[in-house]
Amino acid sequence: MNRAIWRKAVSDAWLQLVISCVILVAFSWVFVWLMSQLPTKAFGKILTWLPDWVGSMIGVPLHLLGSPAGQLSLLYVHVVTMLVCVGWAVGRGSDSISGEIGRGTMDLILSLPLRRASVVVAPAVVAAIGGAVLSAAILLGTCIGLHTVDFSKDVSLRQFLPGAVNLCCMIFCLTGITALISSWNRSRWRTISLAVGVYVTNVIVEMVGRVWQWGSWLRYCSFSTAFQPHVLILDPDSSGRLAMQYNGTLVGLGLAAYVVAVIVLTYRDIPSAR
Repeated sequence: MNRAIWRKAVSDAWLQLVISCVILVAFSWVFVWLMSQLPTKAFGKILTWLPDWVGSMIGVPLHLLGSPAGQLSLLYVHVVTMLVCVGWAVGRGSDSISGEIGRGTMDLILSLPLRRASVVVAPAVVAAIGGAVLSAAILLGTCIGLHTVDFSKDVSLRQFLPGAVNLCCMIFCLTGITALISSWNRSRWRTISLAVGVYVTNVIVEMVGRVWQWGSWLRYCSFSTAFQPHVLILDPDSSGRLAMQYNGTLVGLGLAAYVVAVIVLTYRDIPSAR
């Protein structure tokens, strides 16, 4: 595979990766500090005021979230964490094809002695590594927080590793889906809009499937059902089996999306930039 395409994939992604890592490390650190300011008993009491369907929507009994590990497990599904990680996935997945077409550089790239699959594979590898780095950044911020903040001694950083791996797999899955959308689009902003719409729709469908008794089958229509980092953190007895199931589903969907994206790009005509 041509080295130029690898260098370009790295140069296009490194700045977003660095900024995202700094945000996640800092936010994870601050989150641990904020949770240390909220007494565990007080947090548990607040949870008892919530209706039972909230626990069904979250996927774990509410009393588990009242533990120190439960408090910190919310970091992996927090809106700030998701904004950064979804931003990475959508940004990288949309840039490799529709982004290049929109900038008018795809014709130049395809003039190089390489297969069209390389245009998808190289950015995909860089995005997957970046997703792993982002997950590691959250662990690093948590580790710094646990060592600098007076938090519960019952919390071990190893508890959060399954959640970080699950987050990494979700990023890979969403990046693959975005690349698939990008493979038949010419506008990067249209790709981003569609990818964000797909993600939000999946989250809504998964929430409805958990809350609505007669619509439990809807959970199987959403890849968000396999993104349950807090469940893997708080249920160590079944985390191994669930991790294989959840992570395998996310990685499988991401790989399938990438394969279809390669096929679409291989046989499509490349339009001129507008």
